[in-house]
Amino acid sequence: MLHPQQSRYYRAFLSHVAVELKRRIILSKRIKNDIEYNNVFDGKEAVDKLKEILCTTDRFLALRVGRTLEAQRFFHDVNYENRLVDNIIEIYQFNNDLIFHGYHHTDSSSSSSSSISGSIASMPTHHVNSDDEYEEEENDTHQTMLLLPHGVYTELTCCYSPTCNYLFPCYSYTCPNKERLRNRPQSVDTREKRITAYTHEIEKHQPLWSNYIDDYVLFSISALERKRQETIFELIYTEESFLKDLKYVIDMWIEPLRTNDIIPIKRRDTFINQVFSNIKEIYDISTRLTLALKERQQQHPIVLQISDIMEQFTAEFEPFVYYGARQHQAKHTYELEKYNNPRFALFAEQTERHKASRKLELNGYLTKPTTRLGRYTLLLDKICDRTEQDHPDKQHIPKIIASIKHYLQKVNNEAGRAKNKFDLQQIHANLTFKNKRDKMDLRLLDEGRCIIKQGTLRRTSGLDSTEYQVILFDHYLVTAKVKVINAIEHYNIRNRPIPIELLGVSLPSSDKSSIQRSSSTLLSTAAEKLGTHRSNTNSLSISRYSRGSTSSTESLLSSNSVKLGSPITFFHEGRMAEDAFMLYAPSEHNRRTWHDTIRKQKEAKLKGQHVFQIVKAVKDYEFFADMSIHHMVVFDDGRYYMLATESGLYIGQRKNASNVVPRKILPLEKVYQVHVLEEYSLLLVLADHILWQYPLDIVVNGRPDGSLQHFGRKVQGNVSFFHVGTCLNRILICVPKPPSVNGTEIEIYEPSMPKTEMKKKSLLSKFSIRPSLSFTNTQVNPLKPIYSPCDVWAIDTTKSMILLTTPLGMIAVDMNTKKPDRLLDPSDKHLEFITKNETSNAQMTMSPIIKRISVFQVPNGNYLICYDRYAFYIDRKGRRAEKNFKIEWEGNPTAFAYHHPYIIAFEHQFIEIRSIIDGQLKQVILGKNISCIQNGHKHKLPLIIGTMVDPLDPTYQTIFELCLIAN
Repeated sequence: MLHPQQSRYYRAFLSHVAVELKRRIILSKRIKNDIEYNNVFDGKEAVDKLKEILCTTDRFLALRVGRTLEAQRFFHDVNYENRLVDNIIEIYQFNNDLIFHGYHHTDSSSSSSSSISGSIASMPTHHVNSDDEYEEEENDTHQTMLLLPHGVYTELTCCYSPTCNYLFPCYSYTCPNKERLRNRPQSVDTREKRITAYTHEIEKHQPLWSNYIDDYVLFSISALERKRQETIFELIYTEESFLKDLKYVIDMWIEPLRTNDIIPIKRRDTFINQVFSNIKEIYDISTRLTLALKERQQQHPIVLQISDIMEQFTAEFEPFVYYGARQHQAKHTYELEKYNNPRFALFAEQTERHKASRKLELNGYLTKPTTRLGRYTLLLDKICDRTEQDHPDKQHIPKIIASIKHYLQKVNNEAGRAKNKFDLQQIHANLTFKNKRDKMDLRLLDEGRCIIKQGTLRRTSGLDSTEYQVILFDHYLVTAKVKVINAIEHYNIRNRPIPIELLGVSLPSSDKSSIQRSSSTLLSTAAEKLGTHRSNTNSLSISRYSRGSTSSTESLLSSNSVKLGSPITFFHEGRMAEDAFMLYAPSEHNRRTWHDTIRKQKEAKLKGQHVFQIVKAVKDYEFFADMSIHHMVVFDDGRYYMLATESGLYIGQRKNASNVVPRKILPLEKVYQVHVLEEYSLLLVLADHILWQYPLDIVVNGRPDGSLQHFGRKVQGNVSFFHVGTCLNRILICVPKPPSVNGTEIEIYEPSMPKTEMKKKSLLSKFSIRPSLSFTNTQVNPLKPIYSPCDVWAIDTTKSMILLTTPLGMIAVDMNTKKPDRLLDPSDKHLEFITKNETSNAQMTMSPIIKRISVFQVPNGNYLICYDRYAFYIDRKGRRAEKNFKIEWEGNPTAFAYHHPYIIAFEHQFIEIRSIIDGQLKQVILGKNISCIQNGHKHKLPLIIGTMVDPLDPTYQTIFELCLIAN
């Protein structure tokens, strides 16, 4: 245990103790009387933490300091009844004003948006240390100080004698340094109540059944029956007390608000409905229940049966569920109105000071209908335990308790859903993005959306650093700076939201000397893992986190010596990997909770409902991971496939493909591309930058002597790629030449061999080659070439045009006129985000170069254009269509595939599947060294085939097909 003089705070200052308590306490979800409470802690935990903070073994001293903080409304009992009690039964929560005004200290981990503690520091690796950030830090620190308890606990002050020290205390008996010499165990009253007019009145009017009946009746029954009657009596008088509390709310709050000009008339009814809900309906139920119980009580001094009455009224408890589900919104609406409406704030203060309120605030009364349900179960359970076996109550009360517990479960579930929905609505309504490029629709109001975890993390390990609200939704992680404007929390998102499927988390060493090294290693490792080549990921900028201030509390919040928290790094496993950022959690436990929660949610998301599944396309363990597989084609109505690999050309059967071993048919090196023209019995192979043509039947069926190489005919050399497509009802083979100063010439060939007239057979069957199909008749005739003003990276064909992907965007060449033109209309302002980078001047200024563009026509006639960063629609005239639709890819796609209604982007580390209707991310498939070797576009069989490192055995790679899962 630290000596007080060695602590990083002064334990006599209540503001210092409050900050430490808030930092150290771990909030969680607890259940009391079958009612679920979020963001709470128990009394024993609070006393334990205060003992650590005060560096004492005296629990009574820690309890008294805790009650001093409680007296300044730093925290309160969840039912606003007990003072701080040193046990695990009573639970407490921090004052809502601290959260309401921006001092977030939550760490939620439930689907109902519950919050569990976390005063956490942040340290983004990208630069956020601007002057406005420091101004925000000063404002936040000042605002936090105003909300903290203040005062000096004189018993804990340091000794004022200049010669006194811890080892040699001074002469005074009350010297704090003598504390260790006189410490002795002290008992703690673990059930001390809050000394208020409210509890005083309750205790004063807590009658006993035995005080109201004659002695002869009392002595005529057994001790067990006497206890039973006392509990029944307690049930009756507490119901009366509950009824009086509800009447107070109606008479002193609802009616004055309804009749007086306190709330503007336009929203008066809405406010009353939101804050007080259906409390009058509950009041009516309680009135009738009280009358029934009193009537039964008056029939005889000994109440013979209670279960029949409770069973009748329990069936009417559904309004309690409706009320409980709206408590979170009620409290928020009440606090908001009190902040923004001075007239209402004055009314609330006067009413809470009224004698009828017994000095209990309104929130204490608003929780009573829900807590009353839990009270029923406790009392009925006691009655049942004290009832004879042959009594009717013994059989009926357990059923009543089960029914009430069912209502309580519904209250917990509905309250959780309502709170989650309300919080999502608040975030959605007050959400902004710091950077326009990060703006996106998070779809927070979608059905089923929920907050998994929410907490405050700090930018650095210093207590004065900026707080960030980190929210883990079920689909994204968001980091926001919260500002409270007119008592409403506004969320300004500082980083691009990260999809759960692509969210990476690392736990660097918390050792001060290793933070820089750990972070750099993390980012470098992440970059290598993602296959990126970013030079800026090898360094991490650690920001300044402390500055001086004048007051003692500011010294705590901004002292350079206060370095707290455990670092946690978040990073995007896709294109945004360089934006990794480090934040600080208040403890190792909190940091581990974040890590585990994210891991579980990521696993659940990846295993959730999918739209595509991976199916083996080639037998496993046939190709090592270090051997590149470049291309795959399927032919003969899908019966066979060919694989273009570094070591040659392979063929195999698709039927039962997982068991059939592919065989090598051409021993060529570096086969990059292959294409089968079945109607011409022609095989085109690009190997080592040479385009060859082979007779398909000879290559497939083989030769007795095994020599096939001399059947190949060279079409063109120095070829990087080729494309075969149909244009003007002709099959064209497009082969670009190496680029020159004047641009790129693209050779056009057309196969001319007569089509076979033979009946359709399997290509692997033995048959003789007819003279008309002889190799000498197989030709590819050159046509007039076309030209591109710059380099060509990809080619596609339409009915009348050839589309060229170039550094200047996509160029469409009309094959009727051979005239090139831009595919995108440069005059369309809605396409400026693309076309501004597709000019010669833009290329000279080192603008981002986009090398991959794919075009897919969708059923409505528009075209989906897929760039490296974006996907959007254009119409037939090249103008932007569906202007609200734009996809920004999470990764750096190397290939695209289209399977209506989904667009699929292949990246080295994952496959990104999105809807072409709204652009939403539908599925992510993770892997390593992923590549698309067949996208199925404009093929007879639209198969989507790819490769990746085998997840079960990294020595090999697996070839898979993406298959749509039938709904």
